[in-house]
Amino acid sequence: MSAFDQVYAITEQLFHLVSKPVEKEERDACIQKITSLLDKREQLITDVDPPFTANERERFQQIVLWNESITKRFAEIKQHIQKDMIQLKKTKSSNQQYVNPYQNLSTSDGMFYDKRK
Repeated sequence: MSAFDQVYAITEQLFHLVSKPVEKEERDACIQKITSLLDKREQLITDVDPPFTANERERFQQIVLWNESITKRFAEIKQHIQKDMIQLKKTKSSNQQYVNPYQNLSTSDGMFYDKRK
């Protein structure tokens, strides 16, 4: 199998992997799989030689289309992760306020400072 065929196959796997919705519980495993596929593809892209046949040009156009979809889906996954992180921070903050409600209160209320010496 040539390097171009391997790049095509890996890109197809990436496209199908990100096309289906990712559950929160399975997100870490999915991200690890995506990362490993991207690493493999990156190594193989350097071995692809430019003089393409007509069939390879058509497959290259398909790779470009898949890559656009993959990039859009990566942005969506990133937004979901950021939203979950913000929600986690809010939950942690509200938990901390519930445990210790007087933590953020200023203790200088009602104190008198004499400015004279």
